[in-house]
Amino acid sequence: MKKQFLLFTIILLLSAVFQLSAVNLKMASILPEGSEWDNALKEMASEWKKISEGRVNVKIYPGGIAGGESDVIRKMRIGQIDMAVLTQVGIAAILPDTFAMSMPFMVETEEELDFIVEEVTPLFDQDFLDKGFVMLTWSKSGWVNFFSKDRMIEPADVMEMKFAGSVTQPELADTFRRMGMNIISIDTPDMLMALQSGMVEAFYAPTMAAASYQWFGIADEMLDLKVAPVLGGIVISERAWRKIPSKYKEELISAADNLSAHFYDEAVVIEREALRVMKDNGLNINRPSAETWGNWRAMMGTDFSLLVGDNALVSTESFNKVYSMLEEFRSR
Repeated sequence: MKKQFLLFTIILLLSAVFQLSAVNLKMASILPEGSEWDNALKEMASEWKKISEGRVNVKIYPGGIAGGESDVIRKMRIGQIDMAVLTQVGIAAILPDTFAMSMPFMVETEEELDFIVEEVTPLFDQDFLDKGFVMLTWSKSGWVNFFSKDRMIEPADVMEMKFAGSVTQPELADTFRRMGMNIISIDTPDMLMALQSGMVEAFYAPTMAAASYQWFGIADEMLDLKVAPVLGGIVISERAWRKIPSKYKEELISAADNLSAHFYDEAVVIEREALRVMKDNGLNINRPSAETWGNWRAMMGTDFSLLVGDNALVSTESFNKVYSMLEEFRSR
């Protein structure tokens, strides 16, 4: 009887120790529940549990139910949320200098974007730590393009249009405004009505957004110009990251990187299908010449001074680091 009692006591103690050492993480996600991306996120959570031998458990709050990105970041700072899937807007809210990697008309090709994600993003690792966050992985999801009711090719065409600017991306809207564009701030749910009423005549958005919200049905002219890359990623609070045993961290990051690769592969398929559907339903795609591309690029200025400087969104130091690395890559 004593042996049985002793064995039972040991089991209870071991169970208590295991419970104390378990790390339970709350993860906010903007990805729609049940979507391919949400399912992939759940697979990553399962992988984390497997890698950590059951010690790291991730509970996902999908579809934005944990709040908007600014709310999620605030909750991460006070410990109510431990990790999150964020867009570039949310990431820049934590560290504005990261916008240096997705400024309009700076990154020009997929190869350059790959270089940015693989080689340039680590520049900001320590800055994230200083803010109390760890950037687990970066993801890319296509490009922002211009869409309009009337055909546009040259920058002069845009100056005549009433252009919708997203209220969730005030920095980008302000940049275009400084370029001389007539920007009218519109919230996403109001975009379709604004286009229908003539309040706005054009907008900038990822291809997938133009298709899914049906905006292209009114603004059926697309300028095939890579305005800016669509970046995002997974971030965890430094407080939560510190709780995870170091021996698991390398594999956990690798699992997050695999998820980002899956996100991109899925985004490529969805974007290709979105373009096909829009073209089948009347979208006209206008491809600019190299000279026209140069004209658009010139709008930003050779030093990107509209966004860079002491009182601007991106610090001169961070911009110079990113731009010099990009120029070195181009010269290879």
